[in-house]
Amino acid sequence: MAVTPNLLPVEKALALLREGPLGPAELCRQVLLLQGQSEELSSRLAATMLEPDPRFCRLPDGRWTVTGYEQSFQAAELTRASFVVVDVETTGFAPPADRVIEIGMVKVNGCRIEESYETLIDPQRPIPGPITSLTGISYGMLAGCPTFREICAEVVRFIGEAVFVAHNAPFDWRFVQSEIALATGCRLLNPKLCTRVLARRLLPELERRNLDELARYFNLGFRARHRALGDAQVTAEVLLRFIERAGEKGITTLPALFEYLKPRKRSSTEN
Repeated sequence: MAVTPNLLPVEKALALLREGPLGPAELCRQVLLLQGQSEELSSRLAATMLEPDPRFCRLPDGRWTVTGYEQSFQAAELTRASFVVVDVETTGFAPPADRVIEIGMVKVNGCRIEESYETLIDPQRPIPGPITSLTGISYGMLAGCPTFREICAEVVRFIGEAVFVAHNAPFDWRFVQSEIALATGCRLLNPKLCTRVLARRLLPELERRNLDELARYFNLGFRARHRALGDAQVTAEVLLRFIERAGEKGITTLPALFEYLKPRKRSSTEN
């Protein structure tokens, strides 16, 4: 599953079990804040909580661990991995007060761009003039368009279990999470990847790493700048070039790439 109810115990269990298997009693202690119950009760509680979710499985020794896309992620080769590149246009910068007015998504599987999704969205509130000037999207254009609640299931299905990718990913991730939470009370659990961070590590010679600069560097053209699908398409092409560059550095799996992107610790000799 790509989403799970916000703040439910299964989320806590998922975070814990990503670090390694745990027995039922320890799960009940850390996730449900229960202790002192019998082993049989602990086993029943853990099973009730985790058995319906395909991300979890029970080992022969009775401990619980992660499975499904969690383990697939650990073994995924970059050239075979699934990514969904996302771009949103919004009424501002601070969800949930600000809302998404357009979403564009591009699916990348096995280093091939396969399909895309785009829609305008009625935010049910005015669009500031500067946003219309930047995107060309006016409130009048959104009359009759669906609300995010109405297309939420389509968005979640399209993203699936893929790695969520965006340029300046915290911005798009924050808005998509906010909209899904408002619509369903759920949130995405997918790994997320930022092409701006990739640019910082893989193209250190560039002084500026915004999407326009990366498009120029790789000689890419926009179908429509500052429109969700146009920006997502260019970001997907940039992602493919970064996957190639990562491979040249010997980075061939998703875990290796995420490890490579972790902030570097400064040595004690650095000023």
